[in-house]
Amino acid sequence: MARSSAVLAALLLSLGIALVLPQLVLCVATMTHSEGQENFDPSLSTPTLTHKYEVFVSFRGADTRKSFLSHLFAALDHERIVAYFDEKNLIRGGEIGPELLKAIETSMIAVVLFSKNYSNSDWCLDELVKIMECKKLLNQRVLPIYYDVSQSEVQDQKGIFVEALPKGPKDKVNNWRAALTEATDLAGLQLEQYSLESEFIEAIVESIRKILKEEESATAPSRRRHYVPIIPPQNHASSRHNHISEFYQKSSEWTPPFFFSFFLKI
Repeated sequence: MARSSAVLAALLLSLGIALVLPQLVLCVATMTHSEGQENFDPSLSTPTLTHKYEVFVSFRGADTRKSFLSHLFAALDHERIVAYFDEKNLIRGGEIGPELLKAIETSMIAVVLFSKNYSNSDWCLDELVKIMECKKLLNQRVLPIYYDVSQSEVQDQKGIFVEALPKGPKDKVNNWRAALTEATDLAGLQLEQYSLESEFIEAIVESIRKILKEEESATAPSRRRHYVPIIPPQNHASSRHNHISEFYQKSSEWTPPFFFSFFLKI
């Protein structure tokens, strides 16, 4: 009788180990995976466009750099609006460098400052083509500004503003004309509508602030949807302790199968 009881006990012990061991292995594997991944959920990681600048200004330095433009940048800086400023003098025949292209791509708003000699610079016109591409592909906001040149002159592509266009390569001229047409179809601001340049600058800054506010409101729900709560860091010992405690809690709630219960009642 004693031998039968010993055999039965050994059988029950083996059966218990066989049932519990897989759960223990799973617990250890889960602990290792959690420590390595640090609760990272790939489904919540989505690529997003990063804006390095709030404003990029395309301008003809010879017309505005030392006058109107300097006051505009000072006003933007006063309002703590981050704007990209190119210190180089843009000359005809130059090519846009990678840094400048990146600055356009990573700006939330592109301000195009049309002036009388804007079209005399291939660089400015190439910038405009790039800006309109970013508007289509990256949903960049574009704000045309007309300084000492009317919107109709740019839109109709006539007069002194576009005298230089036919001198460029044919393929580029076509792209320039298309970009000019697209840009002038957008709502913009004209100097002739204001009695003082200071009022004109105030209106430009206010328009930029309004656009930034709209963009912030539009992206806020998206940010909330992809928000991942920050979990306070735990040391390895505490983390393992929590996993083991959870394992024992689940083990204590484990209900043996019917045939195992039958043997226990014998």
